[in-house]
Amino acid sequence: MTEAHVEMVTAMIDFPGWSRHRLAWRYGLALVAITFFAFLPLLSLFAASLVASANSCALDEGNPHPCLILGSDVGQTLYNMAVGGWLMIFTLPIGAGLFVLWLLVLVVHSWRRRKRPSFD
Repeated sequence: MTEAHVEMVTAMIDFPGWSRHRLAWRYGLALVAITFFAFLPLLSLFAASLVASANSCALDEGNPHPCLILGSDVGQTLYNMAVGGWLMIFTLPIGAGLFVLWLLVLVVHSWRRRKRPSFD
C-alpha cells in the first residue's frame, strides 16, 4: 500500500485523535437522518392536507377530487401526496431497524473506546 492509501484508510477508521464532540455530532446527525427517513411520508401527507385545507378542497384516500389552485387542477397531485403517507408502512419498520443498528454501533463503539488504553 502506498502512503496515500494508508492515509485514506486511517481517515476512515476511528483513531484516538477524534474528539468526543465531533463523534457525538456524527452519531446525532445519523439519528436525525434515520428519523427523517422514517417519517418522510408523513411530511408529504401533512403538506397535502395543509394545501387542500388552505384552498377549501376535499381530500380523502378514496379518490381524487378537483382542486383548483391558481387556475390549474392539482387534485390528483394532492391525492398522490396524501396516499403517499401509506409509505410509512415500509419506512417505519426500516427506520426502526436502522435505529437498532445505530444503537448497536453506538454501544459497541462506546465500549471499544472505554477499553482503549489511555496514553496521557
